[in-house]
Amino acid sequence: MKKLLYDLFLTPSTMKTVLFCLLMLSVYVGAAQSFTITPQDTQRRESFLLMRDGTVLKGRILRQDSSIISVRRRGGDMSFVEADQVVSVSDKQPEEMRSAEPANGSYQVFVFRDGTQVEGTFVKRDSTMITVRKRNGKLTYFEPELLLKADSVSTLTAVPVNKYRNRFPTWMLTGQTAYNPEKGRFYYRNTWLLLNEFTYGITKFWSVGANFVSPIPYLLVGPQYVTGGAVYVQNNTSINTRLNATLDQNVHLAVIASYRQPYGFSQGRGEGTFRGLLTLGSSQNNVTLGYTFVGTRAQIQYTYYYDPYSSAAPSYNTYSIPNQEFLTIGMVQKLSRGLTLLSDNQIRLGSIGFRPDSYWRTALSAALRIDRPRHAFDLGLLGYVNIGEYRVNGKHVNIMPYVAYNLLIGKP
Repeated sequence: MKKLLYDLFLTPSTMKTVLFCLLMLSVYVGAAQSFTITPQDTQRRESFLLMRDGTVLKGRILRQDSSIISVRRRGGDMSFVEADQVVSVSDKQPEEMRSAEPANGSYQVFVFRDGTQVEGTFVKRDSTMITVRKRNGKLTYFEPELLLKADSVSTLTAVPVNKYRNRFPTWMLTGQTAYNPEKGRFYYRNTWLLLNEFTYGITKFWSVGANFVSPIPYLLVGPQYVTGGAVYVQNNTSINTRLNATLDQNVHLAVIASYRQPYGFSQGRGEGTFRGLLTLGSSQNNVTLGYTFVGTRAQIQYTYYYDPYSSAAPSYNTYSIPNQEFLTIGMVQKLSRGLTLLSDNQIRLGSIGFRPDSYWRTALSAALRIDRPRHAFDLGLLGYVNIGEYRVNGKHVNIMPYVAYNLLIGKP
């Protein structure tokens, strides 16, 4: 009996036939489950695509490439949906379905490690990517290691999801945390309407940025924006880059390098700054510890008083600017739905008094960040404590207001 079964089903030729039939059957089943767009669908100016999760996508169907259907929505935005997720296509909106809402009255909030969130429903996951359909019907993709958690929310009973989180976890006031800017996003910050900062996240772990002064004539000829304020803002263009590493969910490291040409120092080269940062906590609540080294080859040239009626050439003395070292400690604390407390502080370790902006030993600051979905306002105070006989404006302690505007550029 066993020999008969072997001869009938387990011979090499029979096995090849069985495998071929199974392969063809799987292809047929997959094709049967995948929706196919008709020529009438592409000719229609507006169609309603009913998805398997109960949402309805409205727009003009352009084409179907293999398993992806391209749809142009009102306003010109493009959506790309997988054919096997489409139940039907019609020229009228299904009455029993609610547009952009799941049929069971619930959805998920996907929370990422950098604090950002996406609302939608889970579609599928493989070894490299998670696919989620957002509540507006668009598909979004992200890497599994970026996801912190996923919470279920009922559209019938739950309160709205907090959209007013701190969208700028990279920036404190004058310093930064170890959280990298989000990949593929542009960030902009303006301080005192004077200093402009741009940052772009190239990858999850690498970003680049540039700073420049607003083209205000009287500022372009001054070494600093406000008297004694060069501790925070200097009238120089600079470029920077940073690398990040995530050791744990709440432990982040960053190394930042920047270069600028200090204003007014015609002698020597530019100035390089290197920062090492350790941030403990989430993007919304954390403490940052840092060390900063500023290395420069710039020099200042002093002219001694000389008799204007003398024919002798004036004497000069060239003074090399010493390197500088700082310890930094900062705090970010979410206070309420749309309010974040920031504190950013520095301690100078090296020499002081070699130029007007170096009279201080300790710099302190605190501000409130008014969070909005795509931008934020920073309002607060900053001050610095001068050491010994060094004074600025006749004071040992100088305090000034801090005002900044943060903007997320591009689609959310």
